Amino acid sequence: MSLSSSPPFKVATVPLISQRGNASDNVANTSALLADAARKEISLVVFPEASLAGYGDTLNLRRRDLVTLAEPLEGRSIDAVANAVERTGVAAGVGFIERAPDGRLFNSYVICMPGGVRCCHRKLLMVEHPGIESGDQYTVLDTKWGVRIGILIGADNYLVENVRMTAMMGATLLVAPHRTYGSDSDGNAALQRLSPAQRTRPRTVPGTVAAESAGAADWLRRSLIARASDNGMFVVFSNGSEWGSNQGGMIIDPLGRVLAEHGSSSGAMVSAEVDASLIAGSVGQQCLTARRSDSNGPLVRSMLSRGNSFTERSGTASRGAIALSFAQVSRARQT
Repeated sequence: MSLSSSPPFKVATVPLISQRGNASDNVANTSALLADAARKEISLVVFPEASLAGYGDTLNLRRRDLVTLAEPLEGRSIDAVANAVERTGVAAGVGFIERAPDGRLFNSYVICMPGGVRCCHRKLLMVEHPGIESGDQYTVLDTKWGVRIGILIGADNYLVENVRMTAMMGATLLVAPHRTYGSDSDGNAALQRLSPAQRTRPRTVPGTVAAESAGAADWLRRSLIARASDNGMFVVFSNGSEWGSNQGGMIIDPLGRVLAEHGSSSGAMVSAEVDASLIAGSVGQQCLTARRSDSNGPLVRSMLSRGNSFTERSGTASRGAIALSFAQVSRARQT
């Protein structure tokens, strides 16, 4: 399906308040919001990182507590969300702590599509808890809407190269779920930590604002707008918080324009139409197409994902095969 002939479709972002250890209520709230989205003729709803597991800092949790929160990709909570997707016809992106078949734990995000497809991404930059491992590949999903969806979780979106690699794999709509673990001394949302050193350093010093937190919400907003413009892609951002005061959501088009944004007067859901015809004509896509392939070789070779691991971890391609695009990446490697 060509981008120019694809009809617009509506996406929504919901900065859901989720309670830790209460997956049944979190799933029920998710299902109710999908029913509401169906009445509004929305095609895809993006919920925050860890929306089913609940929010809050995981650093001080014991591993056995994490295991209690974790579920397999084919577990009860994801199955319930997938059932709600089938009932409503609305695709949903939800975050959870994944327990892999070999017992490893991941901070994962799954998009459940009508028809049974489940596309799962494991967070690449994982430093929230030593018991949760980092993912090792980028994830891109083909859709019927004329866009290809890429997924990056939380701090994955902070790094320019992660978004660029996702765009090089053909993603034209980035799903960017996020969660806020805490706030600085002024009560503003803090960024997620990027390294074990930041993880163990006190977030604030009495009377000051922590360096890694100062202006975090404003920086993240500007950064996402820049990434959308740089890569000629739509960005759907959804941020959750256990307190509710630092929630937020935003939908950005390939020209860097904010189409919808969650504010103090907003309801639980904000939405916008995604016109896929804007992608090809954006400056970001033109620059991406015109890039020098020989200069991308080292980046591609060092960061190229190693095959489609969904089939390996689910055991059934029919329930959720991920359509990964390596066309642009492969061309760069062969030049």
